[in-house]
Amino acid sequence: MSNQIFSKIDGAIATLIGYIETGDLALPDLQRPFVWGNNRVRDLFDSMYRGYPIGYFLLWKNNTGEKLTPIGIDDKIHKVPYLLIIDGQQRLTALYSIIKKKEVKDKDYRLRRIKIAFNPVLEEFRVADAATVKNKEFINDISELFASSTWPFITNYLAQYRVYIGEIKDKYKEIIGKIQAGIDLKDAEYIFCITRLNQIKDPTDNFTQLIASLRERKAISLPENQKELFVSFFEKPIEINEDEISTRINKLHSLTNYPYQALEVSSDVGEEVVAEIFTRINSKGVSLNQADFILTLISVFWEEGRMQINDFCKSAKIVPNSATKDSPFNYIMQPDAQDIVRIIIGLGFKRSRMKDAYAILKGRDPDTNKYSTVLREKQFDVFKATLSDVINTSNWHSLIKIIQSIGYKSSGLIASGNSIINSYIFYLIGKLNYKIDYKELDMLIARWFFMSSLTSRYSGSSESIMESDLNKIKSCKDGEEFKFVINNILDSTLTNDFWDISLPNDILVTSNTISPVANAFFASLIYNGRKALFSDRKVSDLYDPSIKIKKNSLDKHHIFPKEYLKKQGIELTQINQIANLTYLEYIDNIKISDSEPKSYYTEIKSKYYSNKELILENALKEHGIPEDFYEMEYSVFLTERRKKIAMLIKEMYSNI
Repeated sequence: MSNQIFSKIDGAIATLIGYIETGDLALPDLQRPFVWGNNRVRDLFDSMYRGYPIGYFLLWKNNTGEKLTPIGIDDKIHKVPYLLIIDGQQRLTALYSIIKKKEVKDKDYRLRRIKIAFNPVLEEFRVADAATVKNKEFINDISELFASSTWPFITNYLAQYRVYIGEIKDKYKEIIGKIQAGIDLKDAEYIFCITRLNQIKDPTDNFTQLIASLRERKAISLPENQKELFVSFFEKPIEINEDEISTRINKLHSLTNYPYQALEVSSDVGEEVVAEIFTRINSKGVSLNQADFILTLISVFWEEGRMQINDFCKSAKIVPNSATKDSPFNYIMQPDAQDIVRIIIGLGFKRSRMKDAYAILKGRDPDTNKYSTVLREKQFDVFKATLSDVINTSNWHSLIKIIQSIGYKSSGLIASGNSIINSYIFYLIGKLNYKIDYKELDMLIARWFFMSSLTSRYSGSSESIMESDLNKIKSCKDGEEFKFVINNILDSTLTNDFWDISLPNDILVTSNTISPVANAFFASLIYNGRKALFSDRKVSDLYDPSIKIKKNSLDKHHIFPKEYLKKQGIELTQINQIANLTYLEYIDNIKISDSEPKSYYTEIKSKYYSNKELILENALKEHGIPEDFYEMEYSVFLTERRKKIAMLIKEMYSNI
């Protein structure tokens, strides 16, 4: 076929493993989290042992050019890979880890060794554990077999197995003696007997009943027929078929010759097509994006940098203890590797589209459209220099403090991580490129984050919007011009029409309690230090991870009670409007859930705010609730409250 963009290749697994060792095949997942559980690794080897197919590998010819730096832990003969693996990384990582006895990084970025055990007597694979260590029928770590010659390994195994069988025979005699004498077995002996009986293939009903009796610890009260069955089984000589065992161990060792099949995609094919191929053939629908390809490049050409990114992301997810000196952890956001890449590309190259960034890092000349080793080295130097600023914890925490200072105290108030990522890019540009005074910069970035979050600026086509924003500051000559451009975007976005029309009449017409506008309103309550309605507790306490509050009574609640509105025939989407919610504390002994607003409000006012009416009226004002809300029709109340919420949000923004 003239339009075929791939070729089919095959060979032995040992060949792929050899490619990894020499550096001809890049396996980026050796530097990335290995997400498979040990059971899946066991199943992979079991499938190969039984001759089952294990699927295709998808490889992509590398056209990056001259060989430069090694990947993996050991030095490679070839410094730049000939092939990149796009699909099958988990399988190949598992194979490489077991066959070459290599550690992998798990999802928590911790190095660990996978140990798979094999019982050649029963042809059974297990994840190695204390039981497989104790049971000498098992080769407790098959990596030891792959690292050895078969003859000495088998000789040593059989010698140990003979000793083990002798011990088993002695144990059999002891247990039979107890059964015949009517002496109860120890718990460990029960487990031993059940384990041996469970090795029977296709047991008859008699054996099933015997096992059930032993599980119930009824050895001393076994019926005569079960006792005879027990004794006959454990008196039977244990046959040792050493030839069969040797054959099975050799069969396991020969899995390195297991045939693989792969599709090798041409080097002329672009990353978008490779991603599409991956998505279409991947049964789980996992998709690749441009950041994945960039991370692959980093793994291949700058292993140390990829590890720095991993370490930062790992630390960002772990609450530091008293001994931790420096940590990026916070309760607002725990970035992943793709987030870090986006920040580096934005700061270092003033680009947002990962497609363009990938081409830049590969060293593609925009004029000739060809790849240049010199250009790639130059771009990677920029990437390297930028990374240290991005993962500087002082810079990172400065951004987080800015966000927290305007009321966004927890991840529960963050509708989109893109607003944080892009705000961090502008913060670093302002600080590092334009040396803006930190107080001015803090205010500018606080406003930028608030605007981008409230308006959902970076949802949808976020790369295009951010690319446009970055283009507007590329030509800024100094800090004053940078501030002018940022303020101009803010002013042209948050216009009077936005505050007076779009916000109250459109954006606030929602029942989504985690929407950006809801978060902005709740953040404004925190920013202004407001207390929950009918409470002495501050709203901010609800978002403080160090304070534990019973949230049943103190939480977001309906002002017009839900059950009351249901009785009026109001639809649920209208009942749950943001304009009908605020943080309030249910008063003990006052039934609110199905009361009309006037009833519960009058009772609260008379019982708890006698001679303190002004305090209550001010609390309503602080929450944007009309003073006479309980006299209003529900639809009128929603309209009026949306206006007041919009005013509160605008007032907060003006005070930043």
